[in-house]
Order: sequence, then structure tokens, then C-alpha cells
Amino acid sequence: MFARERQEKIIELLKKNKRVSNQELIQMFGVSGTTIRIDLTELEEQGLISRTHGGALLKHDPVYGEDEISSRREKNQELKIQIAKKALGLIEDGDTLLLDSGTTMLELAKMLHQRNRLTVITNDLQVALELQKDTQIQLILIGGRVRNSFECTVGAMGIRFLEDLSVDKAFITTNALSLKKGATTPNSDNAEIKREMMEIANKRYLLCDSSKVGQRTVCSFARINSFDLLIIDDELSGDIKEQMEEIGGNIY
Repeated sequence: MFARERQEKIIELLKKNKRVSNQELIQMFGVSGTTIRIDLTELEEQGLISRTHGGALLKHDPVYGEDEISSRREKNQELKIQIAKKALGLIEDGDTLLLDSGTTMLELAKMLHQRNRLTVITNDLQVALELQKDTQIQLILIGGRVRNSFECTVGAMGIRFLEDLSVDKAFITTNALSLKKGATTPNSDNAEIKREMMEIANKRYLLCDSSKVGQRTVCSFARINSFDLLIIDDELSGDIKEQMEEIGGNIY
């Protein structure tokens, strides 16, 4: 198991139990105490945990962690559908699209049957399963390491694959969006592949529900003004919208 996978599982365990001991982790993963101490040190440096004598606690901090995809699927469902409908209005027959991973992106994928002759590139396994049913869509799945519990691929293999491509429109998701840090994600591998997705796109759109605005996580991957449009639901407050527009955000 890679260190990143092990650290994600440590965070999942802490979300359930709030605290964990070094010995418990050693037995769970079958690794040395030194390896666990390195994992915990890295997680502490990311602001996700607080180390204690012989273990760790989940850190309660404005830098939010990452929930598993299964726990996010039903959250803010109406807002996600509203955002997906807005995004669909930007898609034309014959477009080549890049769809990032996430539950909002899955809602958009369910609507793409309303367009014809699309080419869609994605790293989201559930999005791919949805789109493979449609004969009007040429589907390309980005390879790489599958993130356990998050149903998407990341890593150098996928980034190298993307470097040779060009797309009309990239639809990107985010775990949080703040005025200072822009779009952020808790996972560095996710941040890297999102940056590459944006690099190869002629148009870049961010899909973000209003509950994520004003929050931040560890890894920033794009500033607010890096996107052609920020596609946000209608629950966004007027004050926040004005502040985002002042720093170059174009909100749809």
C-alpha cells in the first residue's frame, strides 16, 4: 500500500473514532512504528490531525478534510442538479469535454444524453459507467491509480496521458472555494491532475455548490480568476458574489 493510501485510511478511521493509537495503526497496516510516525507527521503538517503521546486526534480546524464519495452523494442534491443544468447549457453538440471527478459531475453526466456527438474524457469511474450507456458519446477513461473510496483515478500515468490531449471545455470540481486560496482539495494527487486538466482546455469551468464557498482545504490548485466561469447555485449570498467578482471571478 502506498503512503498516500495509508494516510487516507488513517483519516477515515479518525473521522469515525476521533482518536487512534500508534499501536493500533501498526497492527492494522502491518508496518513499522517508524512508518506510522512518518505518516502522522505528514498528516499533522497538512493540518489534518494533532499528534498525541502514542497516537493522534482528528484536528478540528477551518481547513476541512475530505469525506468519502458515498457520504457526499446525497448531500445538497438539489443544488448539484441546479449547477449541472447550468453547465449543460454551456455544452454544444460535437464538443470535446473533460469531466473531473465528483458527485456534481455525475449529475451533469446524467444529462449529457441531451447532446449529440460528444467526446468525453474523465477520471471518474461512476461518470464513466453512466456515459458508457450512451452511443452518442465517445468515452475516454483516464488511467492511473484508483483512489480507494473516492472512485477516481489520479497519478503520473494520468497526467502524462493528458499532456498529449486538447479539449474544448473542462468542467472542474472543488472541495472548497475561498477568496484567498481559490479552489482547493485535501489531496495533492487530486490537485495535480486538476491543474493538468485545466492546462489542456480552451475553456475552464468550475462547478461548486454554495456550501463550499468560504471554506478551504490544504492544496490550492487554481485561483478564482483562473476559470472562465464559476458555476454556482443561486443560494450564493450577494456579498460573497460581489467580493468574488472584485478579484476577477465570473459567476454564472
